[in-house]
Amino acid sequence: MQESVFLAILPQEGGSGTLISLLFYLPFILLFLYGQKFQMQMSLFEISGIIKQLEKMKNYARKETLKVLTENGVKLEDAERHLDIMANYVTIMPNNMDPAGIVSKVDHILNVREAKWMKQVKKIVPNADEPTSMNIANLIEATAALDTVYRIVRHFYLLGKRTGNVYLIIQLQMILSLVMLEVRAYLNAIFAFVNGFPIGDGIGPLIAFKMTRKSKNKIINISHETIAKETELKGRIVYGLKAKGPGGNVGKPGEGIKNLVEKNKGKIKLIIMVDAALKLEGEKVGQVAEGVGAAIGGIGVEKFKIEAIASKYNIPLHAVIVKQSLNDAISVMRKEILDSTDDAIDKITQIILENTKTKDIVIVAGIGNSIGVAQ
Repeated sequence: MQESVFLAILPQEGGSGTLISLLFYLPFILLFLYGQKFQMQMSLFEISGIIKQLEKMKNYARKETLKVLTENGVKLEDAERHLDIMANYVTIMPNNMDPAGIVSKVDHILNVREAKWMKQVKKIVPNADEPTSMNIANLIEATAALDTVYRIVRHFYLLGKRTGNVYLIIQLQMILSLVMLEVRAYLNAIFAFVNGFPIGDGIGPLIAFKMTRKSKNKIINISHETIAKETELKGRIVYGLKAKGPGGNVGKPGEGIKNLVEKNKGKIKLIIMVDAALKLEGEKVGQVAEGVGAAIGGIGVEKFKIEAIASKYNIPLHAVIVKQSLNDAISVMRKEILDSTDDAIDKITQIILENTKTKDIVIVAGIGNSIGVAQ
């Protein structure tokens, strides 16, 4: 049928004229008949090149992780074996057909997962101190994430190639540019975790630390891997809350805020949450913005706890965010982000003065990974 259509549009000439016309239309005929297959082959060629890049990145992260483990007294073969186990570690979320109580179920699963992960890390490096253990745990997580992305992309590539599904291949090709941005961010995170340097996501804990560092009050262990310190600001009592540092750690800020509120019998007048936030393309890195609500990422368990306790005691929730890209958030902290701390503290101070009076109690929660940030 297709051949008859093409023959009908060819000019009815003889000799060389017909041959020239045939040569003119031949590319269009081939494109019509085999264009989709040609496009698929080109897409497969491009994706295969990206997969090779992903493999190199994954291998580099693995090499750096093994280097850190061997430097901490682990035999190479043992390090490789443990790393393979943790790279394939899975977390199965609870059933949500009946959503009642789903948050507590997810919280339980995540707590078990974290305890298991840290137990495995301490089993690998039993003689490492706590900050080093936390940094190694973060390093292995970043390495495992790179390995997972590589295996997922390879899976869809091989599946599309085996089934000849051009739509699957094209969809994969379309999202790979965004995937590579995320992968490069994880690759940059490797350097920060290896050396224990602060990352962009640590801006919240850094601000909480700067606000309370001159206080002579003792640090309170308010929840799992989460600390708080009391200070005074223009006659107000301010609790600076953050994850325990300087090891790579995000703590349990939701549980910490809940415990602080209950410790003060619900007399907290204001909760201000400080966190990094993803900027839009074209926005300035380190730009500070303010708003309302629980400024915290993650799967949602800690956010739920914060919103629940704030609602229970009718405590206003304010937010101060520092804008940055994903790459900035998990890479070594840029100067622009570091320089934003004074601006953020000024905004926090302004919010406290406008919304409270003397002797009121306020919580300033610095949300994020406290790697490289002191107590």
